[in-house]
Amino acid sequence: MVDCDAVLQELGNYLDDELAAELRAALERHLAQCSHCRVIVDTTRRTIRIVTESRSFEVPDDISARIIDRIMKRIPGGPAD
Repeated sequence: MVDCDAVLQELGNYLDDELAAELRAALERHLAQCSHCRVIVDTTRRTIRIVTESRSFEVPDDISARIIDRIMKRIPGGPAD
């Protein structure tokens, strides 16, 4: 029996189509009944598609510096702590 934890553990393998047929079928039975896990799978698929289909672009230095500064301030032990 596949539960939500198993879906999360096997999510990468499921999306990469690298599961044994029996485990894949069990996971898909769970997804048919669990809307929470379906949302996770669908959202992850969409995120992967967005990232892989996006073009790279250059960010101006001043914007890049501001972004890095904000990130560093939110990291525990960063400059703001």
